[in-house]
Amino acid sequence: MKSEDTGDVFDASHTIFSQNHKISPRQIRRALTMELFGAGSLLLPPCLAGTSGILGVAALCIGAAGAWVLVHIWDCLSERCDFESVEQNGHGTVNRIIQRILLVMSGAGLLVLAGYVLYLLTVLLRDQLLTARYEAAILLTLTAAGVFGLRKGLESRIRVYEVLFWFLIVPLVIMLILACFSVHPRYWTITSYSVQGFGKSCWVSFLFFSISSLILFFKPHCSVPKRAVKSAGCSIFLVLVLHVAVYLILIGVFQDSLLSRLQFPVILLMAVVKLPGNFFERQDAFMVGIWFFCLFALFHSLLFYGSKALQNGFCRKKPDRSGLNDQKLPDENSRERMQKPAGALLPGVICGTIVFLGALWLLCHEQPVGSYLVMLPCLTGSLLLVLPFVYYVFARK
Repeated sequence: MKSEDTGDVFDASHTIFSQNHKISPRQIRRALTMELFGAGSLLLPPCLAGTSGILGVAALCIGAAGAWVLVHIWDCLSERCDFESVEQNGHGTVNRIIQRILLVMSGAGLLVLAGYVLYLLTVLLRDQLLTARYEAAILLTLTAAGVFGLRKGLESRIRVYEVLFWFLIVPLVIMLILACFSVHPRYWTITSYSVQGFGKSCWVSFLFFSISSLILFFKPHCSVPKRAVKSAGCSIFLVLVLHVAVYLILIGVFQDSLLSRLQFPVILLMAVVKLPGNFFERQDAFMVGIWFFCLFALFHSLLFYGSKALQNGFCRKKPDRSGLNDQKLPDENSRERMQKPAGALLPGVICGTIVFLGALWLLCHEQPVGSYLVMLPCLTGSLLLVLPFVYYVFARK
């Protein structure tokens, strides 16, 4: 409508923050960096120290290089095949059924990993900040926050990570620099070595870096799709530098024999480092916030894309791809219905319940985290890496 005083055109639908369901390459880079760093920095050092010692640095580099190659393979596949739409790719009934099965399997695998990350979050908060009696409250609160985030969509979640990025990275770098004064370089020696152990270290490292394969889901929503893969490569390189720095510091402080027996050594390292002036009595509790937000970012992404894959696998019609809302809408109500489709809360609640029950089962049968490191992330991650190739074969026939 036109203003009576100036005659300027005022668009009533204009908002300061765009709701076009598009994210920038910079936002992808920051989100992937947080998601890659959180779980890897907590779980990789004990595993690598127990199998490779100081050679774990080489295993990290090999795993990151493999993940970088994998991202480019995903890029080539996504250019030839639309992984989100069954109706476009499946030209026959059998093909569509097989593709739906693969989508459901992918969604189930992502939800299994989401349940494992939720379990890690609960254990981290329980052991470092609270007590065992708050376990149920932590689990329920985190699950409710994840399900609520599904209703807000992709853009709101990514914007939060973009703002938090520097508030998390800068304190982390400062703490790592201060921790360097406690490092003993004489611990950086090869004490034991086996080809089998080094191969296991490379594979586990590759699986953790392969979280960057989430670019397969990010790319359709990127405002500049050609730069999405480059952003993923930058994230892998930055996280590799941080992982190597953390690993060398941990070995230099604890030695590989002790490091392999610790649960969350990087959190314990924060208690060893003393800030000048003693501003914080427990800076380890303060630094838990870094891993909390990084793990929650990964948990939310796995829950978000797991629920999307299940919806696309079960829905009878071609799913609404929120990333392609460029068509003109007849009115504002139609725009609002497309951004927040009716009934979207129910699939989120169902998926959130599945993830909650999975994390609860892990807490009830709790064992050392190292055993679950082999059982859940490695086996489920291996399956998820194979499924897109199978999906591509059926989609191209």
